[in-house]
Amino acid sequence: MKVIDQIVDFLARLVMGVSAIAVFGVTFAQVLCRYVLKSPLPWSQDILRLAFTYLVFWGAAWCVRDKNHLNVDVILTSLPNKVQKVVEIIINLVLCGFFVFLIVIGYQFAIGGMRQTTSYLPLPMTAYYASIPSAAVLMLYYMIKNIIGQFRNFNKEEEKK
Repeated sequence: MKVIDQIVDFLARLVMGVSAIAVFGVTFAQVLCRYVLKSPLPWSQDILRLAFTYLVFWGAAWCVRDKNHLNVDVILTSLPNKVQKVVEIIINLVLCGFFVFLIVIGYQFAIGGMRQTTSYLPLPMTAYYASIPSAAVLMLYYMIKNIIGQFRNFNKEEEKK
């Protein structure tokens, strides 16, 4: 299981790293060409949009991995510890359902993008839309790992009593 975790983490870091470098590099080149050479790069918009899309969605998956996603836990923290852990598991199971929804709808959306192309480059819009289901698969993977960890911790605490 550790090997799979390492491969998935490496892939996520790779996609985010390449996306971040592309955003920085293309933006820098665009500014340079526009203001120094007085000739903008029209294709840069397509590359920036693609890289930024993957950076955002795969970054969100990384936040699920590190449990850094946004939540409002005012009510949750006011509950007793045991109830709090059960509610957290239920919330994560609901999130798993949402991630499955994103996978299914995102896949359908990506397939629909085969008929469209980008403005300047001959890329199908599927390249952009595929960021949604691919990141949702990653989010689901990380959330299932989190839930398994929560169940293990819950069982360990029950055995201590």
